[in-house]
Amino acid sequence: MATEIDPVCGMEVDTTTSQLSHEHDGSTYWFCGKGCLLEFKDDPDKYLSPDHRPSM
Repeated sequence: MATEIDPVCGMEVDTTTSQLSHEHDGSTYWFCGKGCLLEFKDDPDKYLSPDHRPSM
């Protein structure tokens, strides 16, 4: 199983089964749910900031 960390909430996401991903600045980000994906799309820089602390 390949996993990535959801940049919004910090949960582990199984990239082999999830279809919730988004490309931003040449990188692919994976999300636990549609809500996190939409939050990220609205303001990716907020969630990629070194100061961001995931909500979980």
